[in-house]
Amino acid sequence: MKWQLEITSVRRPAGLRVAGEIDLETVPVLDLALEPLLAAGNDVVLDLAELTFIDVTGVRALARTASQLRSAGLQLHLVRVSANVRLLFGLSGWAHLLGLSGVVTDPTERASG
Repeated sequence: MKWQLEITSVRRPAGLRVAGEIDLETVPVLDLALEPLLAAGNDVVLDLAELTFIDVTGVRALARTASQLRSAGLQLHLVRVSANVRLLFGLSGWAHLLGLSGVVTDPTERASG
């Protein structure tokens, strides 16, 4: 099986750069990459500039991550989100309902949510 997802750790700010596709097959890889960031007790930044596709399984994984962080008083910050991915978040209702409404396109901005 060839993975269609590449995840790179980013130090400043602490987070991940996600490239490729997040779907049913690749969500477990994303979950594994997120585990140490969730355990660190800091906000998490995901750079989604190179994310080409995300299905509902991927959106749920991001929403679950956002929820876990929020319950600890922290936030998930999505940066450099493509117009197509922002549209999917908006159309699915996940953006507003799960605190992902602050998606931004500039990596120097922080998402509010």
